[in-house]
Amino acid sequence: MLKKNKLREWVPWEQRRSNPDIFYFRKDNLIPNSPHPLLVYRTFFDKESDACENWLKKKFTAHQWFLFAGVPPLDVPFYYMNTHVVLGVCAGAAKWQLGGTLGLTMVIEKGDVLVIPAGVGLQHLESSADFKITGASALDVVPKIRKEASGNSKDPGRVADVPIPETDPVLGMDDGLLTIWLQADIHSR
Repeated sequence: MLKKNKLREWVPWEQRRSNPDIFYFRKDNLIPNSPHPLLVYRTFFDKESDACENWLKKKFTAHQWFLFAGVPPLDVPFYYMNTHVVLGVCAGAAKWQLGGTLGLTMVIEKGDVLVIPAGVGLQHLESSADFKITGASALDVVPKIRKEASGNSKDPGRVADVPIPETDPVLGMDDGLLTIWLQADIHSR
């Protein structure tokens, strides 16, 4: 049975959209992670809506993100090598390990949206039977994944070269990852 994260104080919709949970991860032995933080928009859309998948797809494409086929629930640590991705939870709940072994374990559920920088580790630990996500990539490429089990402990250099997107996948041109990731770049120099 999935254990939910501790309940947080409710945040009004207007503030929730522009104030995601922000997580930075250090390099792991086999996971490069990223200087850009992973962003988790909690309860970003109405959990009761049955049309969330269509709503998310319209948001992603309207902001020049590129839809891709289903995301495999990999039970070994992996990361996206060639693009940043956004994942929206359309049904159910799952427990994921984020950031590799040095990261954290989190329950994600319907209504949550994750903006995942290239290189940040992901691992599916368990999920409800109805768990479903939809995803998009920042670049018009087929997202390539690297599994930890592949044995390459060095970042092949591609992750650091993936450019910051021109838009946030759900907020557009003026907010979200654009503001947060650019601030992270300034502080990491």
